[in-house]
Amino acid sequence: MVTIKDISKKANVSIATVSKVLNGDYSRVSEATKEKILKIAREMNYVPNRLARGLVSNHTHILGLIVSDITNPFFAEMAKGVEDKAAKCGYNVILCNTDDDMDREAAYINVLLQYNVDGVIITSSAISDNQHILKLRDSNTPFVAIDRYIDDDTYSVFLDNFKGSYIATEYIIKKGHKRIAYIGGDVMLKIPNQRLEGYYKALGDYGMERDEKLVRIGTYHVESGYNDACALLDSGCQFTAVVCGNDLIALGVARAIKEHDLRIPDDISIIGYDNIYLSTLMDPPLTTIKQPIYDMGDHAVDVIIRLINGEQINEKIHYFIPELVERQSVRQLMIA
Repeated sequence: MVTIKDISKKANVSIATVSKVLNGDYSRVSEATKEKILKIAREMNYVPNRLARGLVSNHTHILGLIVSDITNPFFAEMAKGVEDKAAKCGYNVILCNTDDDMDREAAYINVLLQYNVDGVIITSSAISDNQHILKLRDSNTPFVAIDRYIDDDTYSVFLDNFKGSYIATEYIIKKGHKRIAYIGGDVMLKIPNQRLEGYYKALGDYGMERDEKLVRIGTYHVESGYNDACALLDSGCQFTAVVCGNDLIALGVARAIKEHDLRIPDDISIIGYDNIYLSTLMDPPLTTIKQPIYDMGDHAVDVIIRLINGEQINEKIHYFIPELVERQSVRQLMIA
């Protein structure tokens, strides 16, 4: 690997002069010397060692991004928002996929600290123990959470999940449905399941009693949605609509409904949550709640860079507002 020492020797100038030029500092360096150094660097295919620079400047311009499931389109779009904004700001991103495994997440945090990253963005996960994450704070490494509660001192970006689920359930109710099931995923033990609470609140506000037999809590994956929907359909419980905790769950629910020789929305209506691109490809296209996923990633980078730069941020938690996206998976029933 070519070093500045090699360039210095070929250019017949000091290592300090080469270092200045390659770092964009041309003060007290003649135009001829600058051009010679840059030309030799190009010819020798010199690649800067960011980690070595970081030890000197205390900035590597590298961010860590920890996601729980990169196969989930939600996290893929969020990662794109993070990477696009980071690139505009002169940062590179190291992507770490944990598969909701706490040991793997802890190991990634150690790796990111070893790489001397400037900051870390951590996304939602089913992992309930966050003690390993606080190692970042102990090492004075700024971090921001997206759709994940770490503790009251953590800068966080959220969607108003309670409101989003309330909107979804209210929409179903206003379409004339009275027997409405909920199939969702679990969340960290330290905070309430806000999507489930939003569903309950909408039922209560419209005078409908809770029926816990219509509530199934699994994970935020397709197979979980499928299994829970099959269990509901086989239980004999009567319902005409399902509020789903996310769009992947809705995909599983749709598969179960069709395998039971039922039709969407003629027999059972469904509504999702997230508005991932797959929701438009379903048959029929899925009515869902839109999360501005890309924008949440973009905003998280804004916050982390301000923290890296030592700026004061008064807003600990930033909430994005959910929106209903109406398509064709919910049927209008006759209202008595």
